Amino acid sequence: MDIGLELSRTHLPLARVFRHAWELPEETAVVDGDFKLTFREFLARIQTAAARLAEAGVKQGDRVALVAGNSAAYPVVAYAVNYLGAIIVPVNFRLAAGEIGYILGNCEPKVVVADAERVDITREAAAETSVQLLDLDQVAAPGELQNIPDPVICAQTDDQAIMYTSGTTGRPKGAVLTYSNFLATIMRISSTWKVKPLHDAVLIASPMFHIAAFNVMLGSISSAAKTVITPSTNFDAGYLLDVMEEQGVTRTFMVPAQWQLIAEEQQRKPRDIKLEFYSWGAAPATEALLTLLRETFPNADSQAAFGQTETTASGVSLSHEDSLRKLGSVGLPDVNYSIRVVDPEMNDVPQGEVGEIVYRGPGVMDRFWNNPEATAEAFAGGWFHSGDLVRQDEDGFIYVVDRVKDMIISGGENIYCAELENVIAWHPKVADVAVVGRADEKWGEIPVAVIIPQDPADAPTLEEIREFCDGKLARYKHPKDIVLREAFPRSGTGKIRKTDLREAV
Repeated sequence: MDIGLELSRTHLPLARVFRHAWELPEETAVVDGDFKLTFREFLARIQTAAARLAEAGVKQGDRVALVAGNSAAYPVVAYAVNYLGAIIVPVNFRLAAGEIGYILGNCEPKVVVADAERVDITREAAAETSVQLLDLDQVAAPGELQNIPDPVICAQTDDQAIMYTSGTTGRPKGAVLTYSNFLATIMRISSTWKVKPLHDAVLIASPMFHIAAFNVMLGSISSAAKTVITPSTNFDAGYLLDVMEEQGVTRTFMVPAQWQLIAEEQQRKPRDIKLEFYSWGAAPATEALLTLLRETFPNADSQAAFGQTETTASGVSLSHEDSLRKLGSVGLPDVNYSIRVVDPEMNDVPQGEVGEIVYRGPGVMDRFWNNPEATAEAFAGGWFHSGDLVRQDEDGFIYVVDRVKDMIISGGENIYCAELENVIAWHPKVADVAVVGRADEKWGEIPVAVIIPQDPADAPTLEEIREFCDGKLARYKHPKDIVLREAFPRSGTGKIRKTDLREAV
């Protein structure tokens, strides 16, 4: 059998790399600072890395954990793992050794690959396991190995990756994502991002262990765009804008916290940015931020992507055209996705009322790894339960109200933190805000606004915030207290760790 021919007939991400290496061998595939790989070199690195992993005993169906920051070596190893028919497990490198150890114990990888910066903590995490630790740079280094294995041609239903949830409300769960799941998302990216081969430069600024950045990496490489990778630590908006200018970046995704800094820096010191499309997701964005982005990049289209790890980051999206008339919405269901807005008994709620959004579609995960109980709970009633509270308007557009676990019940009334955050974010003295509940003897819970002021010397008072909310929200929804902070605790995906905030207020 001609492996190359058989592979070329598939939708596997690896097949795209082979085709680009054959058809566009000298075009740039990946840029990482001053380092770059052509598609021919990229494929050669993948094959060499696959050979080294095979020598370490990795075979089809095995798990390979990857604990590393963003670099050109990251996609090399991710593709090499799938080259062998094994399952890539990207791990949040910001986790403590015990947390990484839990993931290793849960997915039981054949090997764990770590970069130099994380090798010590990974060794500590793996100390009580039998997993073999490999050095990322050595695995991904160029070489002239003689025994390059043939690629394993996986079925679309086979497992491609296990992506662990952030674990902000407990132990992380491993969402098992198949090749079909990623194909659905890559097709969505190709359609909505309109990536053009040999024209576009796609920036990856978010950590690639996160589902959104991982998707963008797969979509960019599959579309034969130039994939520009930047460090995933010590976020520097000025540096990123300089890279965007130098590399002619046309498309990118970032989380709202990153976009806030990017827009403010570009307003302060404009660069010659060629941005044609930008996307955001992974955490809520305020109306104030979305307005600032449109002002900062007036010639770029945009898309709000709303989903989660378990839906391969897809599910609902908002187009640039609709964002002008549906400000605050996350959009409509993506192609091939079905959604419902339901109450706790799985009854559809009336239009305009709040309920949980549940999903069916090709991007919805197969299962949680080694956790049948959580899988059964997530798919109760035959739909995937997101945990997100939303409402739909008369046109079917979705508006996120809150997370099920973040809703505040005060005096018997439901208060949705995101709704209150969207109002307070418009106050001229507020740079960022998060609302959490505080236990209260009289009301059960009260809303507390945790605020990062624009100017610490002129921070807003509770009275100013409540006056600002007057006429915009019912009085019972107004914050009963405010807490000033210099920064928020955030997870590796950019989400505010509200569990930490609740403990602090």
